[in-house]
Amino acid sequence: MSKLLILSAGVSEDSNNTKLAKKLNKFLDEKAVPNEIHENLYENIPFLLNNQKDVPKKILEIRNSLESADRIIIFSPVYNGGFLAHLKNTLDWLSLAYDENRYNSLFKDKAVGVITSVSGGGGNAQNAFNILRAQLMNYGLRVFEEFHLITNKEHQEDTSIEENQTVFENITHYVNRFLEF
Repeated sequence: MSKLLILSAGVSEDSNNTKLAKKLNKFLDEKAVPNEIHENLYENIPFLLNNQKDVPKKILEIRNSLESADRIIIFSPVYNGGFLAHLKNTLDWLSLAYDENRYNSLFKDKAVGVITSVSGGGGNAQNAFNILRAQLMNYGLRVFEEFHLITNKEHQEDTSIEENQTVFENITHYVNRFLEF
């Protein structure tokens, strides 16, 4: 079985996207599905600049994980019709050439799926995914045609999102389809 890399681009430790990414990581561990999670992409990863010489430690760790993975699941919220800048910044860092690896070589022909939990109704999530899909394809990734959206309609605030059995069953159903992609 192939290794799955989970990238959590949630905006805090309490982010629904972060909570769900961690729950998926534990679930896959219990099922003996090789996977690794990297979260907190908003700290200790400076914005990429043209003259950047030092690669952040966190990027080196994610790069190492990505070298042995052939599939990626991204958990990220949508804000104002787009995915967050720290997600793109992380992906841009990972796209850089290093050692004998060419630009975008870490992404070449790897499959990627996207899961997003939003606070509202998700009305602009499809357009945001279309933009993200184009960017992911520019990196050389094979993008799973559908994304998984969790809105406030699917998750009522009276329970913690990671305890919402229906939400998590829908995520595992999506991930199983993605793993067959």
